[in-house]
Amino acid sequence: MKVTKLIRNKKAISPIFATLILIAIAVIAGIVVYMFTSGTIASMTGGGTAGQEKVNIQALEGVASTGVIKVYAMSTGGGPVALDSAIIKDAQGSVKEVVDLATTPTTDIKADLTLITVNTLTTTMIAGQSYTVTFVSVAGGNFPSQSFKAT
Repeated sequence: MKVTKLIRNKKAISPIFATLILIAIAVIAGIVVYMFTSGTIASMTGGGTAGQEKVNIQALEGVASTGVIKVYAMSTGGGPVALDSAIIKDAQGSVKEVVDLATTPTTDIKADLTLITVNTLTTTMIAGQSYTVTFVSVAGGNFPSQSFKAT
């Protein structure tokens, strides 16, 4: 008789406390899943600074007779972006020239509007034709521009 009385008097935790424990477990599990997926995505995109660099190209002007392309760009995330080269393509997407920017004085795109001057061969551009410029950063990021017509 005494044994059954002890079992009946055993109490469980309250429903409110049990609900709070389940909520805490769900939140911790969500944080773990978030950290895992964000780490996996960063490693899939190359991680490092290349995935963090962001460049917004504001305006372009190309002069065919001198072979000079003036590009106004700004870094919108991840700090200054050091440029390695510029790839000039025609309207069909064919590469016309790859310009090494390591010798250019202004090769860092900063948070404020920065002028990058790309000196190409004068035979690269033809007046009236459309072109695009894709900047390649030292860290491996690619930043394509909108198309522009050479004047």
